[in-house]
Amino acid sequence: MADPLMGQEQGDVPRVALPMDASFSYGLLSRYMRPLFTSYRLQGLAGVLLLVASGAFFLAVRLVYVYKGATYKCAVDGPFLGHSSGEAQLVSGSFSTWPLGRECIYMSGAVIETTRGAGDAWILTGLTYGPALIGLLLVIGIVRAAVFRRGRTR
Repeated sequence: MADPLMGQEQGDVPRVALPMDASFSYGLLSRYMRPLFTSYRLQGLAGVLLLVASGAFFLAVRLVYVYKGATYKCAVDGPFLGHSSGEAQLVSGSFSTWPLGRECIYMSGAVIETTRGAGDAWILTGLTYGPALIGLLLVIGIVRAAVFRRGRTR
């Protein structure tokens, strides 16, 4: 039975012949944007911007978590011990870089216990270190490609 839309028998595979110089660009914007986005300079700049943004975010998180002193913030906001071990006394607090947040040291009797982070600690850690890792890999890849290309042209 013939398919009225295809003009051929059902079951036949339609064949399309493309010339060898067929351009697969999707418009004028694509023609000018593709070289821009595939340039090493723009990719390197994007990597550096990711590193700078991650560094700024890291400093902002540190400021939020230790503003007015880390020990004070541990006493007010925690993180507190997960279990109630009687009379736990706060010894000190500091900024923790893995996971991002505060590290609070408590003493109960003769036992010293440490607790880190809060509920959002791993989210903040991923949002800070993830773009930094991507940016670093991008910059390293661009530098290696540029060095490789420079070595091949000499």
